[in-house]
Amino acid sequence: MSDGKTPLSALRDEINGIDDDIHALLMRRAAIATSIRDSKHGGPVWRPAREAQILRRLIARHEGPFPRTTIVQIWREIVSAMVRLQGEFAVAVYATENNRLCRDMARDHFGAETPLALYSSARAVLTAVQDGSATVGVLPTPEESEETPWWPLLAGMSGSGTAVCARLPFAPSAPGYGDSALCVASIPPDESGLDRSLFVLHTSPEISRARLNDAIAAAGIKPLRLTGRGAPPDDTSVFLAEFEGYAGPDDARIARLTDPDTGIVEGANFIGVYALPLAAGDLADREDD
Repeated sequence: MSDGKTPLSALRDEINGIDDDIHALLMRRAAIATSIRDSKHGGPVWRPAREAQILRRLIARHEGPFPRTTIVQIWREIVSAMVRLQGEFAVAVYATENNRLCRDMARDHFGAETPLALYSSARAVLTAVQDGSATVGVLPTPEESEETPWWPLLAGMSGSGTAVCARLPFAPSAPGYGDSALCVASIPPDESGLDRSLFVLHTSPEISRARLNDAIAAAGIKPLRLTGRGAPPDDTSVFLAEFEGYAGPDDARIARLTDPDTGIVEGANFIGVYALPLAAGDLADREDD
């Protein structure tokens, strides 16, 4: 005897059951996040390298018609909510009247409920992170043409524990999307398995970029980008160097660059490492799904 249900109503019942399962799993995840908070004993509530690993794993296993970009958006909101459950979490953002890109990227990455405070100078953002007013600071990615870049200020904080720890957006919203920002926080550097490292290098003005690139490669590091500041008053050249892979503050390869006898770098300040974001191809719909 028929139970009177149509195929559509049966499908809706199945969807209701799935929604209940998803909700139950979210509540279970929140309970685990609370347990993690209790076990950290004051450790950092935000681990961007761990978040990168989670999203890479989910995108790699994803199949079917559901958009990969939406998977990232959903998990960004979930992860941000879980972070807030583990402790106070606030974001300081560089934003002026004419430039709100960092604000938009911060809101997209950290979720709708995360408190954002807007600052009109990079120095104020760095200060907010250093004095604990904010957990994370969001600053524009350095460009060659900047007159007053913020990365020398961060290098001057070397030893304070404040460093670059993430790059936004972790997932591009569209192919060719070029805007980006860097996050700074007072958390220990961490490896995600696919990283980029940042150092500020001090050299003699006679050392060309080409020679510096060659020396970096000879030390066993792949140089990706050198951004120059010009010669400051102490008559040394300063470069923001981006390297492929993970290189921490005590990396032996950096020590080779600064060796008094064989190196050509007079000083090197570690200013952070970030997980390489997903590429547009990682998020594209695939015909075999």
